Amino acid sequence: MSLLARFIAANQRLSQATENRLPVLFKRHIQTLYKYEVADLLNCRPGQIVLDVGGGKECPFLPFVDPPCGNLIMALDLSDEELRHNRQLDHKIVADAAAHGFPFRDGSADLVVSRAVVEHIRDNAAFFRNCARVLRPGGIMVHAFSGRFAPFALMNQLLPSRLTRRMIDYLHPEWHEEGNYGFLAFYDRCYFSAIKALLDRNGFTNARFNFLYYQSIYFNFFYPLFMLMLAYDLIASMLGIRNLASGIIVTAETDTSARVISATAAAELLDRQVASTGCSFRRSNCATT
Repeated sequence: MSLLARFIAANQRLSQATENRLPVLFKRHIQTLYKYEVADLLNCRPGQIVLDVGGGKECPFLPFVDPPCGNLIMALDLSDEELRHNRQLDHKIVADAAAHGFPFRDGSADLVVSRAVVEHIRDNAAFFRNCARVLRPGGIMVHAFSGRFAPFALMNQLLPSRLTRRMIDYLHPEWHEEGNYGFLAFYDRCYFSAIKALLDRNGFTNARFNFLYYQSIYFNFFYPLFMLMLAYDLIASMLGIRNLASGIIVTAETDTSARVISATAAAELLDRQVASTGCSFRRSNCATT
């Protein structure tokens, strides 16, 4: 092991010892909260039509869904290569989430979810508009994403994505298996007040926000920097500065007064639209792990 590697390892051990003393609620992981939130919504009412935006590689909530699921879960992603890695689903559609409308009829989905996707979308005004259109009346969306003004996010916006990936590969090799870092991020409207404005503009109601502030783990390779960032995180959390949250999970519902489309009609329409657009699609009865 090189001198630099030993130095980083020593700093990471100090950072880990400090992290172990932090309150559990403060250091909750956004992806853990997200998968339980989505699974709970699916378990409360089986037989839903679900659109997993950015659903390449895996659907982390599926192991926590009670069998038999009876849900029609479709993964939508811009990358066909990413979707090919997802062995959990048979329903896969290649499409741009921020294009002019999803390749589905308005009001055809019960649930739209995404994890670490919103920060990578160039135009979130279009994305949230698409979510509002595709959801049935009373439908729900859940999105988990990084905050625009978190220190690590500001660095990510300044540095080239290739350099960011190389740095994380070297400083945090334990994250390599996740494979969901280093992608080009725009952080368009990825802060509380801007997202709240998008919800209001698109008629969403009963909005619930979960704010997370612990991001100093990104800087555990140098203990003094880790402590500086930890102080920042704790102060932002105690003051409740929502626009400075490092992670946000938003859950919101559509207006219940709009027209409803049945699940059968939505599935039939999906078949016709996929056939006409040439989207990548395979059909099964239920998504399982």
